[in-house]
Amino acid sequence: MDSNRITKHIDRLLLDPNNYRFVDKVEYKVIPDEQVSDEKVQQRTFNFIVGKNNENINDLIVSFKTNGFLDIGQIQVKAIGDKYLVLEGNRRVATLKFLYDEFKRGNDVGKLIESNFKSINIVEITEEDPAQHLITMGLHHISGKKRWSAVNEAQFVSDLLYKYNKTEEEICNSLGITKQKLRRNLRTLSLIKQYKDSDYGDQFKTEMYSIFETTAGSLPMKEWIKWNELDYKATNMVNLERFFSWISQTEEIESNDSGEEHTVIKEPIISQYRQIRELAAFINDEKAVERMEKSRSIAEGYSLSDEVGETKLRNALANIKTDVHAIFNFSEYMTNEDFSEVLKLRDKLDRLTPTNFALIKVNEKNAAKYFQSVHKHFENINIIQYRKLYDIHVKNLSRINIFAGGNNLGKTSVLEAFYLLSQLNDMNALFELERYRGKFYNEFQSKWFDKNITNGIKISGIFNEIASDICIQKEDTTENIDKIDYLSTIKIEAQVDGTELESCVHLYNNREPDLRYAKMQTLCQSALTSPYRYNINLLSKAHNHAIREKYFDDIVDFIREHMDASIEKIDLVENNRFMVTSTKLNTAIDITKYGEGMQRVFEIALLMGYNANGILCIDEIDCAIHHLLLVKFSRFLQQLAIKFNVQVFLSTHSKECIDAFIEAKYNDNKEITAYSLAEENGKIVCKYVSGERLESLIQSINFDIR
Repeated sequence: MDSNRITKHIDRLLLDPNNYRFVDKVEYKVIPDEQVSDEKVQQRTFNFIVGKNNENINDLIVSFKTNGFLDIGQIQVKAIGDKYLVLEGNRRVATLKFLYDEFKRGNDVGKLIESNFKSINIVEITEEDPAQHLITMGLHHISGKKRWSAVNEAQFVSDLLYKYNKTEEEICNSLGITKQKLRRNLRTLSLIKQYKDSDYGDQFKTEMYSIFETTAGSLPMKEWIKWNELDYKATNMVNLERFFSWISQTEEIESNDSGEEHTVIKEPIISQYRQIRELAAFINDEKAVERMEKSRSIAEGYSLSDEVGETKLRNALANIKTDVHAIFNFSEYMTNEDFSEVLKLRDKLDRLTPTNFALIKVNEKNAAKYFQSVHKHFENINIIQYRKLYDIHVKNLSRINIFAGGNNLGKTSVLEAFYLLSQLNDMNALFELERYRGKFYNEFQSKWFDKNITNGIKISGIFNEIASDICIQKEDTTENIDKIDYLSTIKIEAQVDGTELESCVHLYNNREPDLRYAKMQTLCQSALTSPYRYNINLLSKAHNHAIREKYFDDIVDFIREHMDASIEKIDLVENNRFMVTSTKLNTAIDITKYGEGMQRVFEIALLMGYNANGILCIDEIDCAIHHLLLVKFSRFLQQLAIKFNVQVFLSTHSKECIDAFIEAKYNDNKEITAYSLAEENGKIVCKYVSGERLESLIQSINFDIR
């Protein structure tokens, strides 16, 4: 950005009437450059900025009087004739104009002197791109201390896209926002425009923004108003007008006992964004909607909705399945009192069902997958923020992807990023990662989760040729919940192909977490395995899948051929334990009695089949596996990856591991990609090396990607 630092009199500076702080005001209208210097325009702009009784600049008045005018932040301008339009610093300039009038009247202006008004340091912007100064301004007011309101920010982003023809990527990269947030802003602003164009448009207020934002992000609401994602516009005008009436004051004609008619003003049915979520739960239940309209109470519609009742029933049944599964797994801890409680519960369940449906099959329910079929896995991923990783772009992903580097450089975090993105708004994935990191065997306290989820998480990528992203952050909820012992709320916002998914969990000090979501989905089946993590329940499900799909024998054959010829079979027995039968032993023994290498091979091979058409993240794959075995196992791994259509992400700090995959020479190493994690100038970077290029480097100069 080209600039020129100059000094000018306060009277030469013009306040910006098109400042983005004004766009939500009813009186606002766009002012062309040739009218900016008009006295009436300048006076109106001054009044906008200072507010009633100078309430918007009182802090600056006190500061300038006490400290003088400190030339700390730049006042950026552009030339208009012989004067200069203020692009950045309008509040400071308005304060100086106010104090200059006070000075000329002889009133007290504290430490300010005449030169403060006659020689103001300004920076003249002369760049060719007219949007560049807007982007600079946006950085101050989107993530800076003096933030714009949400509607101002949305209008700013819209102008950059449509008025200044910036691409979505340029805007996101320039302002440090996600594409999900950008498109959410555009949807919300478009819906607000339709509201402003309606009969109720004069009632729009800035604080209504969250209502429109929640509506534009709700799948049931978008379907009800027939939202067109290409045009960013609702097309069912009947339902749209009906919705607008719910969020607005309405005038109705009523008659008194004498038959005289008079106008009655009805307050909005919906005045808070969280009510949109309640509305979305029964928006397709017309009887419940009519009840809401008649009673003018959203609570009435919600409580009487058949659709909500059915949802509550389904949720209750899902909770029963989960709880029964947990009780079954830990039944060895049950006391006589616990058995009595179980019998009472069973009697109640028996009364709910006919005799022939009395038996309940316990089956853990997984989140639904977004894609019915997967023909192309991750092409790239952008780790915008995750733990110590910032702005990491991983491109050219292939079937097998190896991440190498020294200790504490974020290799595990990269794998976790792939896993989290694949799980979209499934909060259980975040629970699992934190449980593993904290080395908890089963459940863990909410305090731990609250303490360790500090920085936000932002990840985006291309999977199955479709863009998706997630944003995870901790916040204090504005929902109307019981705040006794409340700690915080962890919220996940996910987006895939325009579909927005949300989930949140309210954490409490001495109460169970409250997990909430309308719909939970994942991109694909996925898992993360590590030599330092052991998930016996996951392996049990993977074993059952292997038996059902008839590939379990292939795993045992590999172990028998390359690791221990005496092994006859491996069986899953009670308490989810794997028992190994060997010709060298009289009795079967637990697989954990064998070496770590065999356990690792067994676990990884099982998970390959279990994650068919998905991804598998393998941390420290070479741990406890000898180099000679690793060459054979890497070939076996690549065969399984193709057979089950699995994309694999591996981490290692061992050059021998990379050598092993190259030496295996499976499919001419065309489906292997390696990445080096290193620290440069205090920042972790990720460098890409293709499989063919990697093989060439290793053979010619014994290249060490670490």
